[in-house]
Amino acid sequence: MEYPFRDVPKCEVCQKPASQTCGGCKIVYYCSRAHQKLGWREGHKFKCCAFKVQYSDSLGRHMVATRDIKQGEMILKEKPAVLGPRMSAPPHCLGCNRKLQPQKVNEKWDYYKCSSCKWPMCGPKCEQSEHHKIECELMTDRKYKCNISYECEEKREAAYCVITPVRVLLMKETNPLQYENIINLQSHLEERMSTSLYTILKANLVTFVVQVLGLRFDEETILKAASVLDTNAFDVRSPDGAKRFRAIYVTASMMNHSCRSNTRHVFLGDDFKFALIATVPIAKGELITATYTQSLYGTLDRRRHLKTNKYFDCECIRCSDPTEFGTYLGNIYCSVCNGPGAEYNVSRGAMMVSTDPLDETSSWKCERCDHTLLSKQMFWGNNALKQDLNRLDKSKPRDFEEFIDKYKQTLHPNNHLVVQAKLSLVQIYGNVKGYHLSELTDDLLQRKLDLCQELLEIADKLEPGWSRFRGTLLLDYQAALAVQTKRDFDAGKLTKTGAQVKSVQFTCGN
Repeated sequence: MEYPFRDVPKCEVCQKPASQTCGGCKIVYYCSRAHQKLGWREGHKFKCCAFKVQYSDSLGRHMVATRDIKQGEMILKEKPAVLGPRMSAPPHCLGCNRKLQPQKVNEKWDYYKCSSCKWPMCGPKCEQSEHHKIECELMTDRKYKCNISYECEEKREAAYCVITPVRVLLMKETNPLQYENIINLQSHLEERMSTSLYTILKANLVTFVVQVLGLRFDEETILKAASVLDTNAFDVRSPDGAKRFRAIYVTASMMNHSCRSNTRHVFLGDDFKFALIATVPIAKGELITATYTQSLYGTLDRRRHLKTNKYFDCECIRCSDPTEFGTYLGNIYCSVCNGPGAEYNVSRGAMMVSTDPLDETSSWKCERCDHTLLSKQMFWGNNALKQDLNRLDKSKPRDFEEFIDKYKQTLHPNNHLVVQAKLSLVQIYGNVKGYHLSELTDDLLQRKLDLCQELLEIADKLEPGWSRFRGTLLLDYQAALAVQTKRDFDAGKLTKTGAQVKSVQFTCGN
């Protein structure tokens, strides 16, 4: 029997006209519930998703929504293709990735060592980990013994730079399909080859792979494995902070970057599955994006960080806006319009903005007068103030309050350095000894609430929706508000009904 209408969807199983779509991807059709179940068992479950990976000359490989995605929906869950130590790290277990604590053996502090290759480990159980077993057998056969020993708690060991690239290379024999998936990811090796880091890797990593382990790979392939990791690996941390390593998730690597992304990710379970969650509704056909830098950096710092570490020039909508959605996160006040006697100046509050935010060498000009600054002056000033901020004692709120007050004539209240100082204050007030919520004066408690509100206004513009930044601020705000409400109730300033209304208003408003 023929069906003359070409545009009638066909069942994935029997090719007859169908009207039922897959509830997951909304792409595949079925003629019945029975065929939907059959199609799922026969392989659609491995392909069903709310996105597809496309390629274009301008974006390269990128991820696009194939249907409308709801806020909070999990878009992707993926196991790591490979995982291992960062380029340099404090000693930690090559089996479970836990940061190691030294043990006292024969009156000497040291780490437990793998009985075969002598790399520091947690204990005998981790020696048999699937992550370590193959590399251990190879190093043992080649009579290689690691010589890392305990010296001090925070010493970072450069020897770890060889482990994860070696794990990638070994997959050519143990899992060739996954090896091809990884090695064909974007690497930017040509740009990295001229850096001092890769000059060192040429000597250390290549020598280790070829001469120590006896693996038959050419120099370019070895360095490409390292470069693929540097370009695509995610920084993975356990919730308790005891484990930190890097991992490649092949599908997740296809996402494009945006400084105002529409997703966030978390790592689930002991096997650290990557879970991608929509922070805002994503329309069908829209790019699915992630952030590869710190959203609280100003544009100059974000774009330089991305260029240095990821080797691309970001041209997203935020980077293209000299005011960063009206937050002025990377801006300073015009010294002419806000100089001596500025309280009588109608241009008071005028900001210096970049004449071309996509060109870091472009000059900066006042929004209201003709005053200009060279880009290098902005860099110098920004770096000098950044050093001042980094020198502050993280446990002393007065230092941060004085920093904010000291530069209030120069920096916009939303300038990224002021924002970082405010964020430090939010973390101190309520969480540091002597400043726990129960210990805060009424004025400091209100200060914490005001800071949270100011930062939430910025978060709504830079990281809207269900982002981690907004979520953390809301938790801090709620905890402080609960203490303030109880104090007001105990002091007779609020009735029980008033306290309940205050709580409901917060919940509904956020």
